[in-house]
Amino acid sequence: MKRFFITGTDTDCGKTFATTKLLEYFPNAKAIKPVASGCLEINKQLVSEDALRIQALSTMSMDEINPWRFKSAIAPHLAAQEQNLTLSAKEIAQYCLNIKLEREQLLFIEGAGGLMVPLNAHETWVDFLKCSRIPVLLIVGMKLGCINHALLTASVLAQNNIPCVGWIANCLQPDMAALSENIDTLRDRLECPLLTTIAYGGVIGGDLVL
Repeated sequence: MKRFFITGTDTDCGKTFATTKLLEYFPNAKAIKPVASGCLEINKQLVSEDALRIQALSTMSMDEINPWRFKSAIAPHLAAQEQNLTLSAKEIAQYCLNIKLEREQLLFIEGAGGLMVPLNAHETWVDFLKCSRIPVLLIVGMKLGCINHALLTASVLAQNNIPCVGWIANCLQPDMAALSENIDTLRDRLECPLLTTIAYGGVIGGDLVL
């Protein structure tokens, strides 16, 4: 089974949206979102709206998809502190690596926030990736500032020798100025390949192979 970690250029780049589109595209895939903050309290249980979107395309339980759930819509390490918990990059990595699926050949693991979001006082998702050695899929939310955010994220991955199999252009706006020029700029400057473009409205363009 192949595992891919889905990170993005920022909190609102559309990681969950892209994850659900990947689930629709690959019938042999499952997805999880191990850590989520900003959860709703439903029937005395915390529930992530992002995890619910993933679960709608899955047979996995909420506890399997999203074992670490926090109420406050703040950075995960702060939300965990509020609930007297401490996240561990190694513990999250072990959870993701130990998931066994019967028929599925792909497992998408969606992060919370961007690559450098803290998990605790000392660790970020970079430490998770160093522990797990799971390759990255970079979701670039196509909007003003995305070039800077994408290049910074790719730079951190390269500096830490974390493999990135490619990036996906997620079109967030129906009429982004110079969209194709922005995509071309990133295609020229990012070392990892452009895997596909998700058009505004959710259609994956072209053939996508992982």
